[in-house]
Amino acid sequence: MKINLLLIFIFILCSNICCSQNTAKQQKTIDSLWTVATDKNAYLSKGSKEMLRLCTEVYYQSKSINYEKGELRALVKMAEIYTNEQNYEEGLSKISEGLILAEKSSNYITWSDLLRLQCANYLELGYYEMANQSIRKALVIADNIVEKDRKHFAKSTAFKKIGDIIKIENISKNKYDSIQFYYYKAYVESKNISASFPRKNMHIAKNAKALASVLFNQNKIPEAEQYIAWYEELTKDVAKNPDYIALYILKGKIENKKENYTKAIEYFNKSLLLGNEYKILPSELTESYSGIAESYKALKDYKNQAIHLDKAEKIEDSLSIIEKRSIENVIKPAKTEINDKENSNLFIIILSLAFLAIVAIFFFIQRKKIVVPVEESIPQISEDIDDRLDLPEKQQESTNPQELSHIIELARNNDPSFNLKFSELFPSFNQNLLKISPQLTLSDLEYCALMKLNFDTKQIATFKKTSITSVESRKYRIRKKLSIGNSENIYTWLMKI
Repeated sequence: MKINLLLIFIFILCSNICCSQNTAKQQKTIDSLWTVATDKNAYLSKGSKEMLRLCTEVYYQSKSINYEKGELRALVKMAEIYTNEQNYEEGLSKISEGLILAEKSSNYITWSDLLRLQCANYLELGYYEMANQSIRKALVIADNIVEKDRKHFAKSTAFKKIGDIIKIENISKNKYDSIQFYYYKAYVESKNISASFPRKNMHIAKNAKALASVLFNQNKIPEAEQYIAWYEELTKDVAKNPDYIALYILKGKIENKKENYTKAIEYFNKSLLLGNEYKILPSELTESYSGIAESYKALKDYKNQAIHLDKAEKIEDSLSIIEKRSIENVIKPAKTEINDKENSNLFIIILSLAFLAIVAIFFFIQRKKIVVPVEESIPQISEDIDDRLDLPEKQQESTNPQELSHIIELARNNDPSFNLKFSELFPSFNQNLLKISPQLTLSDLEYCALMKLNFDTKQIATFKKTSITSVESRKYRIRKKLSIGNSENIYTWLMKI
């Protein structure tokens, strides 16, 4: 008996050793694939499809042997690629999966990276408050990173992103002071990274360029040019650098300010050549063409001004289409998810309704009471809604009061399905708004929906867990995008849509 037990023990031990050796070999294979995927020129040479294929292979191989490090690496890289490709639906999906895994394993470095990517996605979709929450959480998580260089890097990227949010969302004239404050904090954090950290100079250079851009917006041209010179010094040995596209645009703007229009055109054309080489998305090219048009206007060459303005407008039109598609891609999965849940519970709902119907019939026969017709019960609900919303009579007649009441409840609870359900109840509302202003974001449309339901500023701030000032700023931006005059009531205007 003892011999048998000993043999079993030896067999299990040998099996575990073999499994461990096999797992170690698989991990080495995965790490080799990862080295290929993270080569500095991999994205440019292989393209996004091949990069996604490599990352997907790393992900599934890692998952098959419970190699969490490999899974997380692949999820972060896939999220980065999807974000760069403006596929925010897939990007946010990978980020959500990665966040669960990073938190579970207390991987603070990856956790912080994923929150930064989540912020970038929300920012592109116009969810400024959610973007702000994600990046500020990333900043808190970064403080838990043990490795000093990684901590400085994580905090640097977080501070830079906070500045970006203020730059996009804040409409105050004094916002550039706040932006400069956070960009400078990012710059200081990147300078604290040790010399041995990979691409340290590149991280400092990016923050120097960000500072140059905000100094330009403050009309501090000499200071801006100092940071540009520092950026060029730090990046002089970099063979391929797509960041020079934005740098040339900035230098072109500075030359326009200095009235060196011919020099400005040279810089803008350099940015266009680089943009074509790297096959970048056209958002930055709009600035190049607009800058060239400004230069030609100053030179009184109105023909070339018109040509370049037309190019800028065509790019803006294409970007509006991309934005609409992005909004649709984010809405569609929510709709699919809701439909799946409804289908999975359909059988239970049918049984419940059948049971309730039997009970109702039983009481009807027993008590011989006349049931009040449904039509007679509706006015009471309508009155409740009138008291709460003071909606126009035409709108109440054209919508189902019970559905409207449900929509209101979703809004009060800040339910993620609110946008979808509202669109179902008012199918032409978003379409009509986007026809008037294609620049409206998904978040803008949500605020318009809340105003159409007659929620005031204080209520919206409560539902969205934000400040009254933030809601007022958002209303102001929406009013500008829709060209609603200051004398016109935005609520009355939206009721007519």
